Amino acid sequence: MRCAEKVPCPCCNHMEYKIIGSRERKLRDESGEFRRFIVRRLRCKQCEKIHHELPDLMVPYKRYGADIIEEAVLSNAHLTVAVDESTLHRWRFWFFDLVDYWLFILQSLLVQLQEHETTAVDLSSRQLPAHERIGQWFGVASG
Repeated sequence: MRCAEKVPCPCCNHMEYKIIGSRERKLRDESGEFRRFIVRRLRCKQCEKIHHELPDLMVPYKRYGADIIEEAVLSNAHLTVAVDESTLHRWRFWFFDLVDYWLFILQSLLVQLQEHETTAVDLSSRQLPAHERIGQWFGVASG
């Protein structure tokens, strides 16, 4: 898989990488079957950190697709995905433990990029569910 856009290094914001290889990455789909992907390994030319070029359908360090994890974390209904209860519990704990941190990072990026008004939504309010707090900034569509 290759990214069509230029993405800055998350460590130093440098825009140039050297391709140093690729690796196989397996991802489970809705039926529990594995799909195989080949992702590129990139080394930043400035800070020399190694990064993997992951598409939007993958979550770093997770073996299920982003859409499956999103459904499991935000859904109260019965899931149609083959996942153990302990895995669901871990995903929900992981997500709700970090959601405020991610929201503050996203708010900071939006302010830096000046794509959104700086007055705004109180992200520290825990009165709304996490997906509604995210939706205040980024819309309510799935994904």
